[in-house]
Amino acid sequence: MRFRMRALLTSARAEKAGVAAALLSGILYFLGFCGFGIHQLVWIALVPWMVWHQWRQPHGRLALGTAWLMGFTAHLGGYYWITYMLENFGHLPIPVAYFLYALLCIAQSSLFGLWGYVSNWFCARGMPLWLAAALILPVAEWLYPALFPSYLANGLYRQLTLIQSASIWGVLGLSFIVMLVNGALATTLHALLAGTAQRNWSVWALPCSVALVAVVGNYFLGTQLLANTEAEIQAAEARQSDIRIGTVQSNMGIFEKRQQPTEGHKRHLALSRTLEKKGADLIVWPESGYFFPLRRGRKNLQARVSQDLSTPLLFGGVSFDRDKDGKNSKIWNTAYLTDAKGEVLGTYDKTYLLAFGEYIPFGDWFPFLYKISPNTGKFTKGTHTNPLVLNNIKYGVLICYEDILPHFVLDAMRHQPDVLINITNDAWFGDTHEPVIHLALATFRSVEHQRYLVRSTNTGISAMISPTGEIFRESGTFTQETLLGTVYPLSTQTPYSRFGNWFGWLNLVILVFSGGWLYRTQLRGKTV
Repeated sequence: MRFRMRALLTSARAEKAGVAAALLSGILYFLGFCGFGIHQLVWIALVPWMVWHQWRQPHGRLALGTAWLMGFTAHLGGYYWITYMLENFGHLPIPVAYFLYALLCIAQSSLFGLWGYVSNWFCARGMPLWLAAALILPVAEWLYPALFPSYLANGLYRQLTLIQSASIWGVLGLSFIVMLVNGALATTLHALLAGTAQRNWSVWALPCSVALVAVVGNYFLGTQLLANTEAEIQAAEARQSDIRIGTVQSNMGIFEKRQQPTEGHKRHLALSRTLEKKGADLIVWPESGYFFPLRRGRKNLQARVSQDLSTPLLFGGVSFDRDKDGKNSKIWNTAYLTDAKGEVLGTYDKTYLLAFGEYIPFGDWFPFLYKISPNTGKFTKGTHTNPLVLNNIKYGVLICYEDILPHFVLDAMRHQPDVLINITNDAWFGDTHEPVIHLALATFRSVEHQRYLVRSTNTGISAMISPTGEIFRESGTFTQETLLGTVYPLSTQTPYSRFGNWFGWLNLVILVFSGGWLYRTQLRGKTV
């Protein structure tokens, strides 16, 4: 009886320690995430949980629960800005807004739970935690269907040399390296705390050696890739293929645009005239920069939109069409490209719509949901990712948060656009960390595909990003301003553009074969 009580107390203390470790790792994770800017923390964020795991060696459910708690904490801190949109634009009651926010955190944090559970499964069968965790995380980040995809390595977006290898293996490869470092530090710290570091030095020396080789190798590879990309830019500069692109940020909020569309149009035109005088070759307005609905099929928009401007214009608008009987209509979130005379050269309709902003999940099945949230749009999604072409330059257009979706941009890159343009509206989320996070996640698309990325937003952050990931033009938030910068059309096809998420597939194959081998080995041991 006394032995059982002692075991129960020991188990309870271990579980409490697991909760504490999970909470600490979750806090470190979101503070190291790109919105908060303490990028050094990404290298140690998962160490507390991994040290506890090696000490406790938990069963599967406990590993799942504590890892999920870590993810839930990380998302609660990192995605708090969701509530602003739900309260202010969805007009949902505060309890409902926070309930939906919690549901989102629960759903997205399940990625961490899956990672912890599968890592624990491999550890229980003989694979060291540092290796299992590093192999599994990229697969989980790649395959898990998150509404807002984010990666452990996203916090490194301003570390240009370190992130260049994303052009080879995407952000997944960078998360693998960061995870190796977390695993090596956790293994070493556990050995020191357990007093086994000296007599069992190979346990921590191997992961530390692997992590060191990975980090140093990635640094020198990044140095070479950075030099190669800069040489490509210099070659384009020598060909005099520069394009001067200007962006307009009118600082019009969601309701302000709806209530004063004429004022919004005037602001965009006035700011565009200043860019035209400075010699812009193309002017970009943000998502829904022109807020009056436009009937689909219009051939010229000079009278309606560009008016006295004589510079080609790429702008976001709302297009609509009606059925033959004229009763029902559909609306699209559309990007238009017009030439100097207002002729429409092409359009692109947004494919990935924003939940609770542009549609309500399951709203087609339960129409009454739109009555509960009357400010939510009911947009129709687009059907293609074709670039818009001006003067033989192909512009790959990404609307709103499409620029944070690696798989979507991969699909758009099949058409080999020369320049990427993102038009967005982050006013949904107010004066929060969201605009910084959005910009940071978008930065990786430039590196992955070695393309200039121009971002035009309603309220910030507008930016111009070079193929190296350098943000060389950047606006403030909730300011009225313009940006003018020179970009160069590039046609380089990176390994990532060509082969996609091959690194995720590689890790998945390794896990499947090693998992099968470990399972068969375990069965043989039981038989013997």
